[in-house]
Amino acid sequence: MKRILILTVLVALLAAACGDDSAASTTATTTTTTAATTTMAPVTTTTDAATTTAVVTTTTAAVTTTTTIVYAVDSSSFFPDVLGSAGDPNGSGCVVNADILPNGVWFGYATSVSGATITFDLACFFTGDAAVAAATADAAEAFDFYIRNQNPKTYSVPIDGGADVFIVDPVTIEETQISAASWPSGASFVPCPGEFCAVWLYVNGGQATGLVEQYLP
Repeated sequence: MKRILILTVLVALLAAACGDDSAASTTATTTTTTAATTTMAPVTTTTDAATTTAVVTTTTAAVTTTTTIVYAVDSSSFFPDVLGSAGDPNGSGCVVNADILPNGVWFGYATSVSGATITFDLACFFTGDAAVAAATADAAEAFDFYIRNQNPKTYSVPIDGGADVFIVDPVTIEETQISAASWPSGASFVPCPGEFCAVWLYVNGGQATGLVEQYLP
């Protein structure tokens, strides 16, 4: 029994050695799995920096310019005193060596008015003994007053919007106050503006802050 088994095994081995096609042949199959490589391009995220524009609000404080009134109309006595020396004309005089009429009280004629600006012909208004002396010097005759107007120079004087303006009432021949915006007024006895528009200008800070028409008989 053992011999038969051994013989059988030897026959099988010889058959395998001789390349018997009937022998089972086992071929190992190698499967290569290639993993797909996915290349992802780097994602660049650009974040725009938020630009904040600060709105700057500039507040300009309103500047109020107040004119100091040194020369003011005295409504209890509209006729100005002599502010200079004895023998001088009434008011601040009539000799100005400047292109701008300085602060003071000045007599003259409002020859024209345009845009609240007077073209002012400065003159001299004398009273009392000064009127007699001035008239005598000019070979003229003086009454209660004397006006001398020998200088052709004129001045441009703006009227302040809040000026005190007094016109001559044609009935009572008294001074009546009106607004600066309403002057010249056709309701006045004095023909203004023009060569016979006699006025007193109260100048403060380069502006006429007061204006009084002068009645001339």
